[in-house]
Amino acid sequence: PHEMNTRAEGVIYVYDGAWRRAVDIQGHVFNAVDVRQDRIYAAGNDGVVGFFADEWHAMTDHLPMAAGERPHLRGISFSSPDHGAVVGDQGVLWHFRDGEWNDVDTGVSQTLHAVEFLHDSSGLAVGEAGTILHWDGTQWEVLPAPAPVDLRDVALYSEDFGLVAGTRGALFRWSDGSFTPEQVGAFRSFYGVDIFDSDTAVAVGERGTTFHYRDGQWQQAHGPESRDITGVSFVDAESITAVGQNAITMAYSDGQWEHIPNPFGQTFKALDGMDGRLAAVGADPYINRLARPSGDHLFGTTHLGRDIFSQTVYGTRTALLIGFITALIVNLVGVNFGLWAGYFKGRVDNLLMRIVDVMYGLPFEPFAMILVMLFRPSVLTVIFAISFLAWRSNARIIRSQVLSISERPFIKAAKVAGASHMRILYVHIAPNILPLAFLQLAVAMGGAITAEATLSFLGLGPPRVYSWGTILHAARLSGAWRTAWWWIVPPGFLIMITVVSVFFIARVLEVLTNPRLEGEIDDA
Repeated sequence: PHEMNTRAEGVIYVYDGAWRRAVDIQGHVFNAVDVRQDRIYAAGNDGVVGFFADEWHAMTDHLPMAAGERPHLRGISFSSPDHGAVVGDQGVLWHFRDGEWNDVDTGVSQTLHAVEFLHDSSGLAVGEAGTILHWDGTQWEVLPAPAPVDLRDVALYSEDFGLVAGTRGALFRWSDGSFTPEQVGAFRSFYGVDIFDSDTAVAVGERGTTFHYRDGQWQQAHGPESRDITGVSFVDAESITAVGQNAITMAYSDGQWEHIPNPFGQTFKALDGMDGRLAAVGADPYINRLARPSGDHLFGTTHLGRDIFSQTVYGTRTALLIGFITALIVNLVGVNFGLWAGYFKGRVDNLLMRIVDVMYGLPFEPFAMILVMLFRPSVLTVIFAISFLAWRSNARIIRSQVLSISERPFIKAAKVAGASHMRILYVHIAPNILPLAFLQLAVAMGGAITAEATLSFLGLGPPRVYSWGTILHAARLSGAWRTAWWWIVPPGFLIMITVVSVFFIARVLEVLTNPRLEGEIDDA
């Protein structure tokens, strides 16, 4: 009941002056994007891969996955509609050629984070622990690691200029089939890199890190963000766009970074662009707020994404526990007051009934509020608050029955025989009022459940303990109770059906214990 349920949603955002949603796929998260001519390719968790061209086209047919295997894909690149690749967890590399997917066995078990094709005959894939794979047009081969660091992104411009970015400020130049470290002077991790031409590049990463490459050297460009930047892309030589956590979107122009207005509150995982067209993908799982009843959540969810069915089940335990214990206490006190008042009569009766009259003068809700202010709210406080006042009706009903029984001949005979008052009360009279006591027990239980729900709805119930009343209280405080009917109907219905059931049981007990009502047993 305390768990905040989340759901994943794969979204492709397109920027053409303002950000807008282009694709929305429930149940998945996109991790990578590649913009090519009239298509936007995307890949993500659970083996999802496809492209957007006016609408979403899944490319999951004939994926080389074993039964039950749904790997998370981390990178995607297409050099043409008939040639591309995706990479992911545990060294997954699926190569797409001539309309078919092929699983490439590279012998690599490390997660691959990114892949990039320069053209059909040249490409790189990078991953954990310095893993680098090279595509030479016919096969993939593993290249020596330039450093034992996780490599997160790769960008290729020509055979003589490419960049690979990684953790701990790692940045390597790819040229003529080998890697050389770039003198950046950064110590934070890089998550994204892009190249505009042989003299212009950019790298972004951890805690808002941004470095620009111009005139043969790298310089840090301070931006307005201190959170991680996960993707970057050139719009033109003087304009750059970057995205990151919590819907971070920044634009670089006129020598400085500025925020771009973004109405979305979800994390961007990657960004790519071509010919001024930008696309960002990915959304972390987010709280499944106020979801309607479904197979996953039978009674829907709250404004915090918590499952209402689980809360209702836990609330049932609280309601029945408080109801049963309170009914026992109420019956114990009420029966004894009624026994003593009805048997001894006179001053004892007058004193005890005046105490009952005083109790009738105490209003229930204000009394409970004072108790909660004086003592810490808890289950025991609620039980005490209900029990302290609820026994008064039982005492009057039992007293009236005892007044009648105490005048019967067998009670007078017991007195003549020398029986003590306690023996007469608890051996001769008490067994005769037990049926009525059991009837009042059922009535008291129904009243206690209603009283507990009332206190909890008013915010006087035990904190961090779910009950039907606290569920209704939370719905009222959230302000969603006017529209989220699935939040208030289940606990309200269960309060009603439980109390009605208890009173039906009381009705049956009344018929069974009263011989004069024997003819009504079938109706009861």
